[in-house]
Amino acid sequence: MCNPRRIRARATRRIAEAWEHETRRQVTLRGEVSGEARVREALDGSLGAPTLAALFAVLSRNPDWTETDGVFRRDVDGGYLLYHTATREIEIVAVSRAAVVGHGDAAATVRAELDQTVESEGVGIYYDDQATPFHIAHARRMARHNAEGALDAAAGRARAARRREIDAEQEAGLSEEAARRAREDLQRQSADRAESVQRIAAEQLAAVGVQARGLFHQALAEAYRDAILAFARSRGATGVRSVEHDGVIDIEFEYDA
Repeated sequence: MCNPRRIRARATRRIAEAWEHETRRQVTLRGEVSGEARVREALDGSLGAPTLAALFAVLSRNPDWTETDGVFRRDVDGGYLLYHTATREIEIVAVSRAAVVGHGDAAATVRAELDQTVESEGVGIYYDDQATPFHIAHARRMARHNAEGALDAAAGRARAARRREIDAEQEAGLSEEAARRAREDLQRQSADRAESVQRIAAEQLAAVGVQARGLFHQALAEAYRDAILAFARSRGATGVRSVEHDGVIDIEFEYDA
């Protein structure tokens, strides 16, 4: 095999350029707007202390209810239910939510200048069995051609690096402006949707109320049962029997009056 011979050519170019380009930043913010409709209802004033105590116990042991500062809460489809132990009221809340998106962008036209010298090297190859003036000249031309191509690539990298520097200098200001515009747009979108989600919540209140009252009355029925059974045990009742069927609780017992 013939040995390759390499001819190297070096090239130097000064880049003295100025140009203008646009730098742009975009920001997207996502949020949620909600509306509520609620109604409060007082419990039957005839509920005695034993029943209320039993109700507190029933709600406390049910994992679907959570208690904070004497207020029990249970989530339902489309809202939630509150039981205020201090005022003996239930509060039914219908909730409507909608996602909102705010967009903001900011742009600036900046002037960039570049004054830099770049260097490169190119290689041309010929072989021992081609060591003629023609092949050597061809290798020199290829070396110069490759050096020029490398110069073009180096110049492109220098321009790109300078552009990144200019963009970085504008980054903070443009990003802040884009974020401000995105926040303003998000506020506008939220304001536009506020009335509609409030209306939807009001429309849902009746359906949420049916579900919420059913769940509360179920807990209240358990409280009645527990209060009655506690009364029976306190009186030494016999034949105590409690059966629930189709949502109806039957309790039987006997005691001496």
